[in-house]
Amino acid sequence: FEMGDFQAVYCWIDEIPLSRPKKNISRDFSDAVLFSEVLHHFYPSKVDLHNYISTNSVSKKEYNWNTLNRKVLRKVVGYEIPPNEVKDLVACKKGAIEKALQFLKTKIESKKKAEGKKTSRSKKVSADSKRSRPVRGIPTSVQGQQPAFGDARSLLDEKDSIIEDLRETVAILQTKIQKLEQLLRLKDKKIEQLQAPTGGSRR
Repeated sequence: FEMGDFQAVYCWIDEIPLSRPKKNISRDFSDAVLFSEVLHHFYPSKVDLHNYISTNSVSKKEYNWNTLNRKVLRKVVGYEIPPNEVKDLVACKKGAIEKALQFLKTKIESKKKAEGKKTSRSKKVSADSKRSRPVRGIPTSVQGQQPAFGDARSLLDEKDSIIEDLRETVAILQTKIQKLEQLLRLKDKKIEQLQAPTGGSRR
């Protein structure tokens, strides 16, 4: 890609409301927070923004990208950012975020087109089923029940997906709690060290 090829990406991003202004796009997107906000703009019910915390730590940036890969890109958009590209994004490599956004833009647009075609096909099938006459010998109450099984299966799949997301959220929260407990222990140790010189006089 040449830098000129990214102009459409810049225009596309400018149309999406983000939590902080873009000064240096490579650095601003390196922790995956703004990338998650772009995804949230298109799939608000599928992206939990609280899972992605702004950070300067390389390991935490990678954690954010990996979480985004696992929870959103793989399940919702249908692809993942390869590990080597994640490292380029975290390292603010020139052109890395533009390529990632360009690919995301293409995937979102193609997904929208596919969903549009699927909707028109569903409407056509629905219209055809309304026009079809009842089959003789089979009660009309029984006819037309077939789609209900498909709906039930869809609901079960959605339920399984929600349960899996909740388990992942619980795991993330447990990790955060452990880190907070560790920080509290460190804080207590520092307080004890600071109080040590005056400990004798206070007793």
